[in-house]
Amino acid sequence: MTCPFCDLGGDRRALHGHMLAEHRDRLVTRSAAGRTFLEVNCPACPEGISKEVNPRGRDPEFAEKFADEIRMVGFDLLLYHWETHDLAAVPGAEED
Repeated sequence: MTCPFCDLGGDRRALHGHMLAEHRDRLVTRSAAGRTFLEVNCPACPEGISKEVNPRGRDPEFAEKFADEIRMVGFDLLLYHWETHDLAAVPGAEED
């Protein structure tokens, strides 16, 4: 599979690390009404991903303390969505 944000190809685990290192700014957190959300947009379609972060604890410092873990979850959700797009295929790679 290719990275949603560049031409790098790899398996899910490799892409997680790559996205965290190279594209961390593509995922943002926002707060509204005492709740924190992660948001990441699909570069191929208008569908984006928005999920509440830490819905039970409502720890105001949670997003800062666990920023990398939140990004990993958000990028994982994006990769599941990304797999539905033809653009996710690595050029020249044959499917098993």
